[in-house]
Amino acid sequence: MLKPTIIKDRIFKYGNIKNFKGFFNLYMEDNEFRAVYNNLGRPKPFDVTLRDGLQSIKNADEIKKYDLEYKIKLYHEIYSKYFPSNIEVGSQVSTKILPILANSLELLQYAENYNNGITDSVAKPKNFILVPNMKNLSLILDKQFANNFSFITSVSETFQKKNTNNDLFKTKDELNNMISLINKYKSDYSIKLYISCINECPIIGKLDNDVIVNEILQYNSSKIDNICLSDTCGTLELDDFEYIVDTCNFFGIPFSKFSLHLHVKPDRKKIVKQIIYKALDRKIINFDVSLLESGGCSVTMDENKLTPNLSYDLYFESLIDYINRKKE
Repeated sequence: MLKPTIIKDRIFKYGNIKNFKGFFNLYMEDNEFRAVYNNLGRPKPFDVTLRDGLQSIKNADEIKKYDLEYKIKLYHEIYSKYFPSNIEVGSQVSTKILPILANSLELLQYAENYNNGITDSVAKPKNFILVPNMKNLSLILDKQFANNFSFITSVSETFQKKNTNNDLFKTKDELNNMISLINKYKSDYSIKLYISCINECPIIGKLDNDVIVNEILQYNSSKIDNICLSDTCGTLELDDFEYIVDTCNFFGIPFSKFSLHLHVKPDRKKIVKQIIYKALDRKIINFDVSLLESGGCSVTMDENKLTPNLSYDLYFESLIDYINRKKE
């Protein structure tokens, strides 16, 4: 956890960020609030602005705006204002499919060089890059600055084929090969695995929860640090969420291994907050957050069905409300 004096100095330096400032003021001034937060495991957001927040942008003029210089400024804004534990800086993906992510590797190198100058290890975020397949992984494994990787899969065969041109069986095999390859090149690395379509596929509709659980359990490898359940359609219901994570936990996946990637429709903020509360009850404390009001799998979904990622405002609002309730 950042020391209060450091937090205070940075807040004054970077201005009044409403929920962020309110959260840390409570942390510094309220002993009960601080005790609940510490007991939770000191949750901090995982920022996905520079990857999922950007990948739905298709307008040519907007894409030109997000050149490397602009992304570097955005990276600094994310870090200096919100201090996430991790920042996903882009994806090593075909520029024909997602041209807005063309300079992801250069941004990762910049971010890692910047990190080297941060002396406070607690304040230093891990920088991740999403890699969709073995071909793209092999292009960056010799880079010393690439050590934290996001991989992708799904619980929907139909979605997976459309998104990656692989079925789920081939995806699992490729993921195992990718992890083995990383082991040959890296001694210290982190792997986050996105599992899409929890619990609805945008192509075939809602999926059976037991099918979802069975798929998730197959990824419970010691080499995967973070299993991120992605509410691709922004339709996850509270009861389904609880059943999925509780059943996975019963069969051996610790709650601490889960994170949540939530998409938020305007009329579902209350439900999203309830899911966050239930996650925190289980000490699932890792949530993907974006600074931009955009996001979603634009490769697979129609543009009019895309919904924004969880915002910082809603994240901090939910976390503060939860902690204050636990104090009572």
